[in-house]
Amino acid sequence: MREAISDILSERAQLTDGMSRMVVLSLAGHALLVASMLYAPAFWTTAAESKSTPMMISLGGAEGPDAGGMTTIAARPVQRVSEPEEKPARPAPPAEKPPEMVAPSAVIKPAPKPPAKPIEKPRESSSSQKPTSGAEIKSGAARAETTGAQVPFGGLTTGGGGTGGARVDVANFCCPSYLATVVSTIKRNWNQGQGVTGQNTVKFVVHRDGRIDGIEVEQSGGQLLDITSQRALQVTKQVTPLPREFMGDTLTIHLIFEYSR
Repeated sequence: MREAISDILSERAQLTDGMSRMVVLSLAGHALLVASMLYAPAFWTTAAESKSTPMMISLGGAEGPDAGGMTTIAARPVQRVSEPEEKPARPAPPAEKPPEMVAPSAVIKPAPKPPAKPIEKPRESSSSQKPTSGAEIKSGAARAETTGAQVPFGGLTTGGGGTGGARVDVANFCCPSYLATVVSTIKRNWNQGQGVTGQNTVKFVVHRDGRIDGIEVEQSGGQLLDITSQRALQVTKQVTPLPREFMGDTLTIHLIFEYSR
């Protein structure tokens, strides 16, 4: 117990000694500051005097016009009297001539050209060729009598190539060019070179979307040729969709395949 009390007292004594030391140092510093202010040189505390020239204003002199404190503009010196100048008379400009009246020149219009006469084609005249005769006058494309009925849409052939022709069951079919497109598509998948000569007719149905089905042989040309024609349609499978002008949902086409060696 005594040892603890002695430790506390010793700590307080050390703290008191540290505080007294700080007070002594502070007093010594303030004393040095006051002494330096008292014994400092005089030019440290006095401000430097400025040597400036004073401005002198004189109220004497002759009286003059009141210019409001502004300097008046000086006049130009005149050394002799100038003689009056005579201004030369300006001649009047000549009067403008009135515009001359010119009569417009007559424009000669070209004479109208006479209408061109229609060119008449020379009639074919041959001593060996005689005009065809029949029960009635009608147009036809064949040179000889074929006993075939005229196709309403003018007939559709491929112009060679061995595909023969194509016909439909619809009277007055609207779009013969569509049949030409179908025949051209099928021809790409058809192998004509079979080493034999013959022909057959195959019927098939084209749906609105161009799908082909209902393939049947109507007129046979032999087993080999029939299989080849049917295969061409089966490989094709799809053609151009039916034209908008055709109102039906399906179109039956009869196509002739001609084979040659």
